[in-house]
Amino acid sequence: MADETGSRRPHILIVTVATPGHFAPIVQLLYHLRHQGNVTVTVVGGGPLLDQLSKLHEKGEFNDLDMHFESIFGPPPPYPDPKFPVRAATASAQWEVEFQGLKKRLIEEKGSPSAPTALIADLFFWWTKEIADELEIPWYPFSTPSTWFTLSALECTTLQRRELHPVHSAQKHEKLDLPGLFGYVYDLCAEVIEWPEFYANVAHHSLRATGILFNSSFELEGAAGSLSAVVQLIEQRKASEPGKPLENTKVIPIGPLLNISGSGESPTEDEKDEALKWLDTQEKGSVLYIAFGSMGNVITDAVVNLALGLEESGVPFLWVVKAPPGQTAEDILPEGFQARIQGRGFIETGWASQSRILFHPATGGFLSHCGWNSTLESLSAGVPMLTWPLSADQMQNARFLADVEKLGLPIGEGPPEEYFTTVKKEDITRAVKRLMISEEGKEIRKNSLRKKEVISETVGEGGSTYVALRELFNELLTV
Repeated sequence: MADETGSRRPHILIVTVATPGHFAPIVQLLYHLRHQGNVTVTVVGGGPLLDQLSKLHEKGEFNDLDMHFESIFGPPPPYPDPKFPVRAATASAQWEVEFQGLKKRLIEEKGSPSAPTALIADLFFWWTKEIADELEIPWYPFSTPSTWFTLSALECTTLQRRELHPVHSAQKHEKLDLPGLFGYVYDLCAEVIEWPEFYANVAHHSLRATGILFNSSFELEGAAGSLSAVVQLIEQRKASEPGKPLENTKVIPIGPLLNISGSGESPTEDEKDEALKWLDTQEKGSVLYIAFGSMGNVITDAVVNLALGLEESGVPFLWVVKAPPGQTAEDILPEGFQARIQGRGFIETGWASQSRILFHPATGGFLSHCGWNSTLESLSAGVPMLTWPLSADQMQNARFLADVEKLGLPIGEGPPEEYFTTVKKEDITRAVKRLMISEEGKEIRKNSLRKKEVISETVGEGGSTYVALRELFNELLTV
């Protein structure tokens, strides 16, 4: 479509994954984009998340951004693993089929004033490069997990050739020796090895993108070096296989994209919920916050020992408890637990405003599954973490926190599948006290506060993320 001057208006097509962890950074990107003025955005997705975004738009959350929605994706096919219930390969294959009708329409409308001028898609939607090429527009895959997970996906052929499976490999206890991948072989995501064709496609197409967007920054990653390793992979690809000008792939770190000041926006929350009111009664830095992400009841096997360990630690805590379907928190917590911890502990069984909890002065630690969004929120708040990874990129996220940057402590040692159900209440108590009470914990808290300042400078005016976002928007809006 044309604007008032008769020029073609920029039209950005954004294809999203219908799961919370991947969808949230897209929402924050839209909050930034709303300040750019004369631009049309079409968000492709499905399910409750897209509905919620549409309602935010109706309420005026995105100013005058000309937004449209295409709800075409159904729920992802379930996978029988409560710790990792959605597999990228199977979900992407389903959504590729569901995309075909829109793809046909986009091709038919190619050349019209309202046709897309750029395409941003989740990294797992490698097949959207084909429609971008057909429309002759720039293509930007968006890496919403951590950079090291994306790097392992880009290095999938090497990992598969060397049989570096985190569970079944004879080398699983060895340290990783690939640039930008740290920790041990058992920290890798098994999915990258188990779906070789899918991840080979992700790697092949991503290394030929206009630019790869990362929810990270060089400063945030520090010594990890994963973004630099991706740059090296792209340079190796260019040297061995020179591509079209459109394929002069760039690394574009635009993170952290979060619902915190300077990193996007969030809907206005005028009233405090009961959890926040309870935090108001606690001493500064005294409370341990416990939550395991948006994917549900992932630690019920260990919930009793976690409860008893928290109780024995003597540390105040705020715990978001998600019971399995058909059960309540009372069903899975130890008998009499809630009565015994009344006043010192707060059990939240509904929705919790995680960013507001983490930024509350009373919050002094975060026991987490180490999903990337939760990790970024905690780092941005300067809150050190106790790491209890469960799946996907979480093992390397935890390794980054505990070993690379000294921003947290592990609940257990060794491969997660070996300590996940064997961790004892004594292990919980010991880890909680180390983080919240000991001198070691105080040093980790200082490190976390320093990282908070680094992130604040990165997203602030003149910082690398601030600059990268504006350079990206300049590219997207130039047609």
